[in-house]
Amino acid sequence: MKIQYAMLCALALAATGRAGDAAPPPPKWLGEITRVAYTDLGNARLAGDWPDKVIADAAAAGVQMFFSRVHSGSEWEGLGWKSEFGPLDPKLNGRDGTRDVVELCHKHHIRYLAYYWAQREHASVAEAHPDWCGVSVRGKPTRYFCINTPYRQLVRDRIVELVAKEGVDGIFFDMFHARQDECYCAGCKAKFKQLTGHDAPTVENFENPVWRQWVEFRYRSIEDAMLDFNRAIKAANPEAALVVNTWNAWVYHHALKARNSIRVIENVDGMLEETAWYDTVDPSFCAFPTLYNFMSWHLAGLAKEKAAFMWARGAVVRLPIGYTETLTRQMVMLANGSVPAQSVPGREVMKRYMADIAAREAYTRGSRPLRWCGLLVSEKTEMWYGRNEPQERYIKGIYGAYQIMLERHLPVVLVTDRDLERGDLAGLSVLVAPNAAALSEKECENLRSFVRAGGGLVASYETSLYDEEGQPLKDFRLGDLLNAHKLGDFDARAIRVGWDPLKIHSANWYVPATHRWAKGEVRVAMERCGVTDPPGTVHTGLPLIGRLLEVEPVKGKRSDLRVATAHYSELLAKVESTNHPGVVENKFGAGKVIYFPADLTWSYFRLGDPHAGGLLEQAIREAAGTPPPVEVVAPSIVQATPFVQGKRVVVHLLNDISSLGRSQNVKGESLRERTEVLPIHDITVTFHDPRLQRFTLIPGGTVLQVEQTPHGQVVKVPPLQVHAMVVAEER
Repeated sequence: MKIQYAMLCALALAATGRAGDAAPPPPKWLGEITRVAYTDLGNARLAGDWPDKVIADAAAAGVQMFFSRVHSGSEWEGLGWKSEFGPLDPKLNGRDGTRDVVELCHKHHIRYLAYYWAQREHASVAEAHPDWCGVSVRGKPTRYFCINTPYRQLVRDRIVELVAKEGVDGIFFDMFHARQDECYCAGCKAKFKQLTGHDAPTVENFENPVWRQWVEFRYRSIEDAMLDFNRAIKAANPEAALVVNTWNAWVYHHALKARNSIRVIENVDGMLEETAWYDTVDPSFCAFPTLYNFMSWHLAGLAKEKAAFMWARGAVVRLPIGYTETLTRQMVMLANGSVPAQSVPGREVMKRYMADIAAREAYTRGSRPLRWCGLLVSEKTEMWYGRNEPQERYIKGIYGAYQIMLERHLPVVLVTDRDLERGDLAGLSVLVAPNAAALSEKECENLRSFVRAGGGLVASYETSLYDEEGQPLKDFRLGDLLNAHKLGDFDARAIRVGWDPLKIHSANWYVPATHRWAKGEVRVAMERCGVTDPPGTVHTGLPLIGRLLEVEPVKGKRSDLRVATAHYSELLAKVESTNHPGVVENKFGAGKVIYFPADLTWSYFRLGDPHAGGLLEQAIREAAGTPPPVEVVAPSIVQATPFVQGKRVVVHLLNDISSLGRSQNVKGESLRERTEVLPIHDITVTFHDPRLQRFTLIPGGTVLQVEQTPHGQVVKVPPLQVHAMVVAEER
């Protein structure tokens, strides 16, 4: 018997006794922090001039919030503070290292967050309390401790003590994650049985509804613990902050097989995501090819009005990185809405980049991404449709869509399935749903309402062909909205080169030369000629690499933009061909829907075909019905991200290139530090809102000259180094 996805969520909340309860509000000061320094130094030992001079120099550099370790999992014998709930680390020799660090930070007007390595303890704790240890699927104790045991009370007592007695301003939990191989301890198995009536499954099986419940149970357990801890420290001090490391941008089946659900943000004050660790530790598929850009954008989009801290390692292998690489990483974070929380590479470098952040912070505090286009990133689709290969089935298409919009300077904000469930689409002109396969009825109804009211929708491939648990449906759940009926499918991911007719297996777009989209990048691709083509040849066939569906419109005429396939059948000893619409369009209420049966954003990720990017851009603009409020003309390597700050519009311009290209080009192999910058010239920014009449370049405060045109106010930007902001204001 199938148990619905929503049922387990309700059961899990009911079991905590907190169904419907909201987390306490975040402290206001946390949202005002822009300059953060983190060190791996622990409070249990003195090292060089740590902590006195290090903290004094951090203060002189303008640091507003500081992290250091009060608890380091299994690496220390004890704790970094005098506690009623564990022994003092012997290296402290009776000294309360954490109190010393807190007093130094407060003396210099720095907020201090205590780094607590979650779910890890010294071996002596496991020896004293073996029943607190996590248990693997094989029934063996793991190195992690389970929060569904009395261990949770120990952690709660310690963090309350840190806030109430040591005076820390908040807690930062590192490594508090759900893990695929855990936890099968007696506590977890009993709780799961109580909630669902089932034994905890031991074999990953996405066809088994109990397995899906088990995955959700582990996520909900972490979230419940975070709510518990947040309430506890707020009871001790309402101004205390709780920040947790999430790994939300790491796909479910990445190499370490650990992460949290996007729902964690609902129970904490802020999130921190790790980037640049992949360079040296984990070569898994994370967020390529625009690694730092996507992760910072995704983190800020999840956090919304809560704090989003993006953390980067301050070294390449073991050598501290220099100023140019550090600055570029900081500005990638800043330009995508996250607060840089760099692991300090060196004090002189810190001093320089803190000044760079300070020069911009008046235009970043309280700003929110400009809402015009939303990109739907569905956790349900990733987990239940993506299953054991979410990168290939889903995530690559998300990265491709993001990169299309990044390179074409289209403003885009994150829309999660949680947003879609709540109908939180206000302010958007268009929503892009790349292969959003697993959609609930509620999500579908909210999409219908959005389009009916005048919004645009651009969808692709198997969008709405599965339910919210990843189970296939007979046809599109959004068939009325997409105006599409599925007939078949074709997989053209393999690239085959050669003329052998016995190996034919291919797909192509066919774009008539007179089609309204046969312009721009699409036209350029059509006019690419081989050596045997006469001058002036225009090719209407363009390669399609990727998966596609064979569909027909439910109503209306078939598009003359087609997708054709060819496959040599050994059984029939002939080439079989198909020819179906390459796009299906629909007017729905006051809005417009454009559906691509092909997985074109996966194709863009794979090959970067300009015609795939051009088709999607034109569809987005057309479905939106109105141009972006801000438009940037610049090389594709320049990222342009517009934010709204009160009545201001602040456009971040990021030059994310150097003579070595992006920081890491080949996953797990090509590791380089950027040491120089290539300035970008001839950038223009057009603002369509006529009320915006005063334009300033930040940092520096240069007043930019404006040209009034029929399309809006156009400003030309001086040569861009790493990062600058065009601030547009009313007079």
